[in-house]
Amino acid sequence: MDPLSDILSILKPQSHLAGLIDLGHPSAVAFPDQAGALKCNTMLAGQCWVAVEGSDTPVLVEQGDFFVLPSGRPFSISTDPSCVPEPLERLFSMPLSEQPAVVNGGGHAAIASCRFTVSQVQPAHFVSMLPPIIVIPAEQAAAAQLQYLVERILDEIAAARPGGLLIAQHLSHVLLVQTLRHQHVAKDGGLGWLAALVDAQLSLALAAIHADIGRRWTLTALAEHAGMSRSVFARRFHDVVGETPMDYLTNLRMAKASDQLKTSRDTIAEVAERVGYQSENAFNTAFKRVVGSPPRQFANQFQSPLAV
Repeated sequence: MDPLSDILSILKPQSHLAGLIDLGHPSAVAFPDQAGALKCNTMLAGQCWVAVEGSDTPVLVEQGDFFVLPSGRPFSISTDPSCVPEPLERLFSMPLSEQPAVVNGGGHAAIASCRFTVSQVQPAHFVSMLPPIIVIPAEQAAAAQLQYLVERILDEIAAARPGGLLIAQHLSHVLLVQTLRHQHVAKDGGLGWLAALVDAQLSLALAAIHADIGRRWTLTALAEHAGMSRSVFARRFHDVVGETPMDYLTNLRMAKASDQLKTSRDTIAEVAERVGYQSENAFNTAFKRVVGSPPRQFANQFQSPLAV
């Protein structure tokens, strides 16, 4: 499985169709912490400023632009960056999925969005590594493709045809994959595994890791896959991804292990061997250090006790 597909299979994104926001001018809305959820948005009309907590400056998005908020941080949208945002809960008592949200009469900027929740244990680490905002400008071919998907989703919701909700949910998953596949952020100097996927050399090392996670990987072996010296590879990987190659490997192993412990009836020893640990004790130590609890205790939260 390629790295992007592999990570998404661990994250298990579940779509929640959020609906439409129609802003009048001037207006600003503050959205709370998204609890690790990703939000995919398209500017149907007009323009607005998007400010994400932890980012230096607001980002202007215009009609036809597509933007993603992958980190789940609190954010605000406004028609003027000088406006003081009003908390969402003060403006609307009903969920956005039940009716369009019209602010200050609407008519200045219209935004359609889909929200995705993801697995919130160790897999959430891979969401936290993504940048606060990804913007795909309207002039890029990918934006038109994403806009088309959004229009189809909105059409299915509005028409209320039999099976329409299921179609909309499936289309929203395609929307998410297409967005991450575009990887526009990497070309703008982004940080994280998404940026590494379009690096000609680092992507080779990532592909090798994801193809054989159980292998006894060494820094030297990964550097050879990337066609780089050991020291140059280690430095470049850390600069682009934000963590060392071996930390990435460990976090990926723990993400896969936590997913398997939640969903399968395999023993801890079986899971440990599958993700590359010959010793169950070594796996237990690594799992507790990364996830925060021993694997058996973790698994028991989701199912009856594991077999020995």
